[in-house]
Amino acid sequence: METTQQEINAIIRNLKALNSQIAKTIKSDLKGPADFLASAIKGRTPVGARVHKRYKSGKSMLFKRMPKGSGVVVATYRPGNLRKSIKTLTKLRRVKYAQIVGANTGSGANDGYYLHFSNNDVKMSNGKVRPGKRFVESAILAAGPAAQRAVVQILQNKLLNANRAGQMSDSSAWASGYR
Repeated sequence: METTQQEINAIIRNLKALNSQIAKTIKSDLKGPADFLASAIKGRTPVGARVHKRYKSGKSMLFKRMPKGSGVVVATYRPGNLRKSIKTLTKLRRVKYAQIVGANTGSGANDGYYLHFSNNDVKMSNGKVRPGKRFVESAILAAGPAAQRAVVQILQNKLLNANRAGQMSDSSAWASGYR
């Protein structure tokens, strides 16, 4: 897995030699492997048995938690909501040459803000630790290598096509072994 990540990093360094028009399409080209990884995570996401609600409530005078069920219901989470919220997050503008897979968080119908509570260990208020299910890591271990190979193949083809079209601005980038 390490060599594949090194290959991806080397190809991305070479992509910086491309003109801006080709570089703009890279993010959309990587959506396929990202969707594959998202579907693998969805397949391993646990589904609850009952409806959960999130409340907006004020604090009491002594800064203690309010009793369960008091306050205004802000959101209702039905079984399978977390599974529906996992997707390729396409509206992240700060990511230029990547696709991010995760839970959609926000005010939408499928708010999966609690993904890290389900996946990771959680220390509860009574001091006990609830163990996490670690389903994201198991899905990445299972589907990650195939997604990485697909990314390498897509990016190598993009470099090959750019070299054939004469759009590489630096010939040394092509000499790094991607033919």
